[in-house]
Amino acid sequence: MNPAIAKFNLKELKGRDARIFQEWKELDALCSKRRSEAKNPMKPSLSYIIRRKNATGLPTEFEILYRCKSIIGVEGDEPPRKPIFGYLHKMSVVLPNNYPSADGNPVFTFISDIWHPNIRYSGSFKGHVCLTIKEMGVLASIKDLVLRVERYLKYQMYHAQNTYPYPEDQAVAEWVREEGEPNGWVKFAQDMPEEPAPKPAAPAAEGDGEQPKKRISLSI
Repeated sequence: MNPAIAKFNLKELKGRDARIFQEWKELDALCSKRRSEAKNPMKPSLSYIIRRKNATGLPTEFEILYRCKSIIGVEGDEPPRKPIFGYLHKMSVVLPNNYPSADGNPVFTFISDIWHPNIRYSGSFKGHVCLTIKEMGVLASIKDLVLRVERYLKYQMYHAQNTYPYPEDQAVAEWVREEGEPNGWVKFAQDMPEEPAPKPAAPAAEGDGEQPKKRISLSI
């Protein structure tokens, strides 16, 4: 367990701070478990870094590190474009000032390149992750969303069809449909055990504070 967690007493925290503390403890427990299971404890399959804290000292921005095989791009411009694989992937998780609330969803953005139909590969919103969970900021925990993204990376979960809720990156979705699936290139990790489906977290009171800067909305 992160020793900084022991400095806080849940009974002394209220509202938003209590929710953030619980989320942090769950994420830390998950990463601690992965570290204990890893062959090399210095390189677990999942870990995190705190990048920003609020006035109380609780984390409001994490950097999540995934160590797993995933597609980070494709070769060339003309079919057949074989996948390029990477093994270390970094994602930012930002909790806005009005988290948790229906319009205060956490913002998940990959810092490193990821080639997945539900993650924006290029453009102004490069790295943006579409999690397609209704009321995710209120009902879904950060830990479960982080696990959901891990399934994205392993292509155990993806939506590439041009139907609702629609792919986040149409170009990647087209590659999946026309090249990745026909050639079996997206099946590199689908035979691996899947994480359990996310379970709803207990509802919490809406946070307060100033409104966050406008960002692209998450699909629902």
